[in-house]
Amino acid sequence: MDKPQHIIISRTDNIGDVVLTLPLTVLLKQSYPNCKISFLARSYVKDLVLNSLAVDAFINWDEIKDLPEEAAIKILQQSAADTILHVFPNKKIASLAKVAGIKTRIGSSHRWYHWLTCNKRVNFSRKNSTLHEAQLNLKLLQPLELPTILSLSDLTTLLRINQNKALSEKIVQFLKCDRFNLVVHPLTNGNTKEWPLTNFIELIQALPIEKFNVIITGTAAEEQRLQSLLQQCPTVKNAITQLSLQDFIALLSHADGIVANSTGPLHIAAALGIYTLGLYPTERGKDVSRWGPLGGKVETLSAAEMRQITIRQVEQIIQSWLI
Repeated sequence: MDKPQHIIISRTDNIGDVVLTLPLTVLLKQSYPNCKISFLARSYVKDLVLNSLAVDAFINWDEIKDLPEEAAIKILQQSAADTILHVFPNKKIASLAKVAGIKTRIGSSHRWYHWLTCNKRVNFSRKNSTLHEAQLNLKLLQPLELPTILSLSDLTTLLRINQNKALSEKIVQFLKCDRFNLVVHPLTNGNTKEWPLTNFIELIQALPIEKFNVIITGTAAEEQRLQSLLQQCPTVKNAITQLSLQDFIALLSHADGIVANSTGPLHIAAALGIYTLGLYPTERGKDVSRWGPLGGKVETLSAAEMRQITIRQVEQIIQSWLI
């Protein structure tokens, strides 16, 4: 098989999923140093993707998906890509890639439409696998005859996000140089099970204010739910809805640690190398073995019922980061 000259990685779901796909891009760039790597994703992850050391271009799915078919096909043709990896299956993207004439189209054989649109199909199932999401992504490298089995340790070394060290006034206002800057991201936009918000409130109240500067983050959709936390924890810094993704990456680059449920911010923080504590259910498919963050300073706590993770357990880990 000829070496690819331009590969599109298609992953149009959430931030955490995208972060766990970035090791794949690095492995491809190491294997094909002269190959262009484009990432096809939704607009809100653009800043994250372009902070990856291995991605050369971003293709915005939100700008393509509602175009007339002819216009969408033309965009893919103009990219001159010769290979596409359907990491997150999408029927419309698979069809457009075929009609656009992308030479090598790789996808899972477990999607019926890939039998009509992909000429390289890999037989694996995410649903029934015990592998980590980042390991499952590697399965799609089989047709390229590249490694499809790597340890989580090896994948962690491949997960590289540029740290934004520029300190803008927007970021400075949330930080304190004489305290441990702890980002607390309590909610998940309903994407997984959550540690109770009341527990986050009690945790923050238990952390000594002279040692910890707590920064609360969240989306516009979560702002109303977080009002009770802000009212009961008046000393926290409120960054809810105030940061773009690029700003958020910059904040995490200068923070010291984060505690959160299984969310995109948790994965970004882990990849940036700061102290990271993830709170997980033990339910298969949502657990840490499938969705654990990859990083050098990662710790996790898990329980069948999220409320079974105690405030004391979380506090002890966070306090240990001061040592």
